[in-house]
Amino acid sequence: MKLKRYFRRNLLSLWAISLIVLGGLAIIIIQKEKDIEVKRELNELQELALALTAEIGSFPELGDSDLTELLLTQARLSRIRVTLIDANGRVVFDSEKEAVALESHRYRPEIYQALAGQVGSSSRYSDTLKKMMFYVAVPIQRDDRIIGACRVSRDRDLAAMSYHQSVRYFLVFFGLGLALSWALVYISLKRLFKPLNELLSIINQAETSETGPIIRTSLLEELGELGGGVSHLISQKEELSSHLKEQQEIFSGLLEASGEGWFLFDQEGKIILASDSLKEMFSDLDFSQEFYWQAVRWPELKALLDEAKDKSKPVQQRLERAGRIYSLAANWLPAQQHFLVRVSDITEMVDLARKKQEFQANLIHELKTPLTAISGFIETLEEERLSSQGQAYLDIIKRNIQRLNRLIEDLARLSELEERSAELETEQVNLAELVQLVANIYSPPAAKKGLALEVETEPLVRLEADPFLLEQLVINLVDNALRYTEKGEVKINLRNKNGGVELIVSDTGIGLAEEHLSRIFERFYVVDKSRSRKTGGTGLGLAIVKHIVLLHQGKITVTSAPGVGTTFTVWLPREQSARADEKKSL
Repeated sequence: MKLKRYFRRNLLSLWAISLIVLGGLAIIIIQKEKDIEVKRELNELQELALALTAEIGSFPELGDSDLTELLLTQARLSRIRVTLIDANGRVVFDSEKEAVALESHRYRPEIYQALAGQVGSSSRYSDTLKKMMFYVAVPIQRDDRIIGACRVSRDRDLAAMSYHQSVRYFLVFFGLGLALSWALVYISLKRLFKPLNELLSIINQAETSETGPIIRTSLLEELGELGGGVSHLISQKEELSSHLKEQQEIFSGLLEASGEGWFLFDQEGKIILASDSLKEMFSDLDFSQEFYWQAVRWPELKALLDEAKDKSKPVQQRLERAGRIYSLAANWLPAQQHFLVRVSDITEMVDLARKKQEFQANLIHELKTPLTAISGFIETLEEERLSSQGQAYLDIIKRNIQRLNRLIEDLARLSELEERSAELETEQVNLAELVQLVANIYSPPAAKKGLALEVETEPLVRLEADPFLLEQLVINLVDNALRYTEKGEVKINLRNKNGGVELIVSDTGIGLAEEHLSRIFERFYVVDKSRSRKTGGTGLGLAIVKHIVLLHQGKITVTSAPGVGTTFTVWLPREQSARADEKKSL
């Protein structure tokens, strides 16, 4: 009876696998055919566009009446739509609509490419014709300059008629192939399960009798290794036991080679394993005791174990003993009902981090003193009557001193954020008011560059946050957007989302390639060093932003594309959690 159910399950599984495999293959073939059809259609449209462009070149003006008559005739014969656009993006002629009724096509993707001297193509929805269309546009050149673009398009449904016919034939063959494969699977599985039924009977006899049953030779030949495996179950069990012991020795060796202390005990606290490296770390403790609390009397460990069991995930805690600092990492193993604790000596690592912070603080202090003196002398020199060349040199010195001062201020701010760890001076903050204040500050420099700085917001929930740090976050994002945007706009959006507030700062600047996006929050990472020196960037602004977001337990993402612009999205929670594990994650 069990084998019948097993047979049905396997039959259904194999049928499902064959359906998935054949279905996946069908999808791939259909998609490939679709890609070929699209490519063929675009190539045909490109050839038509190039041919029309050659004809257009013989007419003095794009709006010539003879030219429009020729284009209308060609559009009807080829079942296409033809559109002429001048160099400014204005529609001069369209075979389907009145040209004067159409808006500017300057920024249609295919037109944009054609006016840039390339062949542009796209497949998208037409707002004019209310249908999906294939588009191809080519530049119209005269006297080595581009005077406009010729675009041809065709209804995608019309272009795909032959493709749909091919798909229907293919689906018929697919159905026949699927039915044949299911029949072959059923017959093969039936032949396979006949000797398995006999083998099941032999196994049942082996469980109830003292002497093992004799398996006939013909059955062994049919089942091959499976039949021989049944007669060797006991010997294999012995081999498995021996192999398990070897694996335990290897595991113990790996634990000792890691250089860390390992502690394993059951849920009642009974010691199962205490590695030699752990005993060396704490030579004053007696690990021969039966329970861990007899050997290790650390209140921190008991609290850590309770937390690990409650959360069912690894948790960490620091421990200071005899002038050394240790990291305790506890993990609850529910399958074995055991606790596994790793003890690492991190004294040197903590000391190195402290020395790094001290060095950074001393460096900032030592740099500020001479820069203050230099700035004072610069102010004195500005009062002197210098030659034009001397004034130019002085301006260079002043600009670089300002850049150094900004770098030092950013380093100091980042150092302060690291020292504060998860400690925030929080209060209820209206982020909309704060953003508007920053926008008012940056509106004059934005206007000076000819940029629009816009703020869009909705009624927001108030945040529990550090207002000074949030202001610094907004300033850095807006300043970064303005620095790398030469035309267009910088937009700030605020909205409620997922129990918090989402801040979006987008620009129409130079943008970034995808390979840079994963590193832009690193310290001193600059994509274009020459531009950064010119604009006064330090490479620390986004690192500060990232740190402020993490301190507030928020999230930040970035999307960008060269020539399109960059968008930073920051989500901040409404309230700050005081959980210990979140503090340590910073």
